Amino acid sequence: MVAIRLTLITLFCILWGIVGCKPGGVEVVSETDEKQYQLAKDYQSQGRTEDALRAFNRVIEARRNAPESHLEAGYIYLNAMGDPIKAIYHFEQYLELKPDSPQAMRVQKLIETAEKKFAQQLPAQPYEGELDRLEMMELVNSLKQENNRLKRELVATQQRLQSLENRSGNVTNGTGTQQQRTYNQNQSATISPDPESVPRAYIVQSGDSLSSISRKVYGTPSRWIDIYQANRDRLASENALRVGQELRIP
Repeated sequence: MVAIRLTLITLFCILWGIVGCKPGGVEVVSETDEKQYQLAKDYQSQGRTEDALRAFNRVIEARRNAPESHLEAGYIYLNAMGDPIKAIYHFEQYLELKPDSPQAMRVQKLIETAEKKFAQQLPAQPYEGELDRLEMMELVNSLKQENNRLKRELVATQQRLQSLENRSGNVTNGTGTQQQRTYNQNQSATISPDPESVPRAYIVQSGDSLSSISRKVYGTPSRWIDIYQANRDRLASENALRVGQELRIP
């Protein structure tokens, strides 16, 4: 009887493998069963491309493993948004998460298509040859990846600083907090331009990221998070920029 019972449990786990079968009866919802993913697919069927992209980005933010949402976001950026750089990023994330997927070869072809599309967007002068433009595109892609890495490190550093500030405040009755604020104010004074020269609004252009916008208006990419916080009601995530969108500049 015990053997028969174990066999039945094993068969049950196999049949319900999509949601998983873990000790204690805990079900693990697959990415494609996520509410936001299903909502994004509904938006796509209705032609609401931007809403679909925001929903896919919410899945990506909520899950560490969201290859299908990366793939769908890549399609949207490539075919609907005309942003091959962001499309390449999402396609590469898909390949990193599912390198052995049956679709891996097709996604690699999509990356090549996006690279060619980006090369076509570059001016013919002074990069006269196709090879020169492709090399320039590879450089831009490499810089974008490095920029994303630096942004992640910045967020992690800010979180560590906040944690240290909280600990210091508990021990010193706020002295450490005041010192950190003074440090932040000094840093801001060092890198901030004349407030009168900073525009109050910015229109998103093709190829823009929050860090590149920060560099344009503040002279440094490190203020991207200030722009993001000032536009949380307009941005589903730091990557959810739309060409022509107006952003507040704090």
